[in-house]
Amino acid sequence: MARAELIENLNRALSLELASVIQYTQHSFLVTGTEREVYCKYFREQGEESHGHAITVGDKVVALGGVPTVEPSMIRQSTDLAEMLRQDLELEREALAAYLAAWEACGDEDRAVRFQLEERIYQEQLHVDELSKLTSERKAGSVKEKITLRQVS
Repeated sequence: MARAELIENLNRALSLELASVIQYTQHSFLVTGTEREVYCKYFREQGEESHGHAITVGDKVVALGGVPTVEPSMIRQSTDLAEMLRQDLELEREALAAYLAAWEACGDEDRAVRFQLEERIYQEQLHVDELSKLTSERKAGSVKEKITLRQVS
């Protein structure tokens, strides 16, 4: 039963990676204006990374005795850069949750899979952190706050 749950969670992660390939690529097509030079490349690189993740996860599903999904998760579209970044943050958070669920479903015989998932969880968390900053959802403390903190120490 644990193996079936692991495969199910990996297939959820795979569907999110497939959606990421499409969503990031679509965003690279649609980004315009002065931001295009930076974000077109960023979106394409993220799409390529997601493609690599999809291949790894699909191969792992087969190695565990499952059949990889061919259905991508929901793909979000926008022509507004800020909205694109929010959509990508949401997708990355969903992928992080799927990988965490897969990690939790690993049994004792799946230690190597667990180690592989820990690396992927780390990478997904980096994406969430970066997109949180890009969307201004997470901001560094102000200089005044830092000075106050130093004076207290």
